[in-house]
Amino acid sequence: MKMLYFRHMGKPFQGYEITENDIESAIRYLKTTGKPNATREDAIKHLEKKHAVAYMAAHKIVEDEQSGKIKPIKLKKD
Repeated sequence: MKMLYFRHMGKPFQGYEITENDIESAIRYLKTTGKPNATREDAIKHLEKKHAVAYMAAHKIVEDEQSGKIKPIKLKKD
């Protein structure tokens, strides 16, 4: 399957591997949002775009925490 990496992601374990289940789910989602003829390629493009946005957002939050722009986010423990 396809691995997604960004410039600063050098090690394979840092990538995200798109699975067949991800692609099938994305096709179903795209069909419910106005793309009744969504293809496998459409689904992969959608997943790549969403992954890139989530990755950039997460790193921006870390940078802002480290620079003091925002307070560190504390997650609740189960």
